[in-house]
Amino acid sequence: MESNAGQSLTLDDIVHRYGGSLAVDHVTLEIAAGELVALLGPSGCGKTTLLRIIAGFIQQTGGKVVVGGRRIDELPPARRNVGIVFQNYALFPHMTVAENVGYGLAAQRVDRNAAALRTAQMLDMVQLGHLAGRLTKQLSGGQQQRVALARALAIEPRVLLLDEPFSALDKSLRLDMQIEIKRIQRAAGTTAIIVTHDQEEALGMADRVAVLSQGRLEQFAPPSQVYDTPATYFVNQFVGTANVLPGTLQSNAADRAVVRLDNGMPLWTRPAAGLPSGSKVVACVRPENLRLCDEAPDALEGVVELGMPLGATIVHEIRTAAGLRLKLTEPRAQGSGPRATGERVWLRPASADSVMVFAAA
Repeated sequence: MESNAGQSLTLDDIVHRYGGSLAVDHVTLEIAAGELVALLGPSGCGKTTLLRIIAGFIQQTGGKVVVGGRRIDELPPARRNVGIVFQNYALFPHMTVAENVGYGLAAQRVDRNAAALRTAQMLDMVQLGHLAGRLTKQLSGGQQQRVALARALAIEPRVLLLDEPFSALDKSLRLDMQIEIKRIQRAAGTTAIIVTHDQEEALGMADRVAVLSQGRLEQFAPPSQVYDTPATYFVNQFVGTANVLPGTLQSNAADRAVVRLDNGMPLWTRPAAGLPSGSKVVACVRPENLRLCDEAPDALEGVVELGMPLGATIVHEIRTAAGLRLKLTEPRAQGSGPRATGERVWLRPASADSVMVFAAA
């Protein structure tokens, strides 16, 4: 078989409507060969619709799907050579593991000996060669997932699509399988797209993350960039946790901005792109980027209301004099516990770069 692994994928201005409802709103993505991209967003954001458009299960209203420089819009699903791992794996319970993995090869009328060799290679890759003769209904959830992955990779797909593949797994197994799938995807060199609403899954697995909201692409960037410098207020709120401090943009230079918080305190922040001085804004800072400090005019005063030890860290909820509830994450020393309820504390951001500014809604 000629390998199709590692081909680029372009979604060019994709639009899709269900009746009068716009499910995908002019989405463009350029995905490099061999890249693993996560489509991340809440239910109804359009991520599964995009996956089905790539697979050919849905014909988009507008735009193009191009794989390896070739437009595939007019091809039926069976001729697109796209591998799919469904949420429920969709294995054949009456077939053995080897028969499941070789099913796509048989459908493509691959020579029997070549198909047997390819099946054995795939089972070795997912470390299930010793279970080739077992029925899939006799396997654990993690083993079934690996069979589904081997079956999808056996046909050497141009693109591998993974539709919420970990949702049926226990939490303890999920991380192991995320690592396993990334290892196998790297070894095969396959271009892959994973659909998920789990931000930890997306940030941990993907080379780049496409964050979607109401059919629109909010940001497409490496995980660290999505987390550290969210492009929009939606991304800031959907990915991770952020404290929101309302205020007014006092000044906005090329390297720094100053927000005057509603309590009168000045706060140095990142530049606020496209916002004029005097704009009503929100300054956003993640819990791990807040620091305890000594009492000072440029520090937020608050009272500890709750502390939750989470293994190596402690999350404190702190109420400010203005009634804002802020979260502060700090390392937990061995044997230590949360701060006392009612303790007065003062906070400031770790740096101006750790504070993002967005227009107030």
